[in-house]
Amino acid sequence: MPKPSTIQPQHGTRPLGRIEVLPHAIHTIAARAVSESYGVVGIAAPRLRNGEAVLLPPERSGEGIQVRIANGRLIIEVYVVLEYGLRMSEIAHNIMSSVKFSVEKMLGVPVQQVNVNIQGLEHSPTTRREH
Repeated sequence: MPKPSTIQPQHGTRPLGRIEVLPHAIHTIAARAVSESYGVVGIAAPRLRNGEAVLLPPERSGEGIQVRIANGRLIIEVYVVLEYGLRMSEIAHNIMSSVKFSVEKMLGVPVQQVNVNIQGLEHSPTTRREH
């Protein structure tokens, strides 16, 4: 089994050792930033099932976030379901900013891109009306 690619934060210049950050850690940071963003119902699977978004449970949320490393910079793909009735572009920009800020702050690694893929829209559980 090949070793997963890692990223090395660039702090300090003294060769005291090496720090490697696995993509799983980046998934965790990004998932927290996404789930705390206003208007996000949940993290979704990258593929639709029968044309519908598939919300992932918290323990599988890493499947809805893909991390690539290009030239020492991160490219993060996020798949989400947003709350119906809110401005999608505004929520997506907030997710981009939040994920970029969180990852760069915690890891000290530059994030080149955060791409938000809106898989669907749903009424949030708190605003759903009973008929």
